[in-house]
Amino acid sequence: MASVVKRPRVLPAMWKLPLLAALACAAAACSSDPPLDVASNVDLSRFQGKWYEIARLPRTTQTDCHGTTAFYTQNSDGTLAMVNQCNVGSTAGPLNTVTMSAKVPDQTVPAKLALDVGGYTGDYWILEVGSNYEYAVVGHPSRLYFWVLSRTPTLDPGTMQGVLDRAQSNHFDTTQVQYTPQPPPDDRESAAAPVGDVPPPLQTGCSAAAGPKAGEGAWLLALIALGAATRARGGTSRSRQRA
Repeated sequence: MASVVKRPRVLPAMWKLPLLAALACAAAACSSDPPLDVASNVDLSRFQGKWYEIARLPRTTQTDCHGTTAFYTQNSDGTLAMVNQCNVGSTAGPLNTVTMSAKVPDQTVPAKLALDVGGYTGDYWILEVGSNYEYAVVGHPSRLYFWVLSRTPTLDPGTMQGVLDRAQSNHFDTTQVQYTPQPPPDDRESAAAPVGDVPPPLQTGCSAAAGPKAGEGAWLLALIALGAATRARGGTSRSRQRA
């Protein structure tokens, strides 16, 4: 009796190269990560609200994002609802909005968040926060991901230099840090909540009939790569099918 060989699921062509690159890069980087300290005594209720992205390590999937902002809301179950917005192409370009969530796997270490992107999880660690939560630094133990956030569209040079010095001592390649263009004062800057319609959280279930909407692909690939880095670290990652 002939044996039946199951063929592996073939990913759409648009996903192949970015995902293969992310997996290869993450596996190499995460295999020998040095320890990475996180901020102590993080109060996620104070982490809520609007943040401006000041700087980040470059990701090809985020090249066209300008004026990036993030909104965090703590739910009754302790999870964080996260809404990211950016203008694509320029500070006046089309607005792209993506929603996701994060949870705290270990309640004794609230700074170590696990980002959930449609069934993939990735480390999203709060490395430091200002004494008044006026700025925050988020990173990944692979050192491939690094964001500097501020409550205002700019961060004073002294604070920023201190952030970079500490990041460099923690083995982040700060020579590659890029500053995020923020637009001049306008409605988006004064808005205390996301602008426009906020979509439901991203879904990446294998049974989805269509790919991401226009403008969502960059965020999705970046965050799946984040999950891939975690998968390389811990050897496991959960995924589930969505109807």
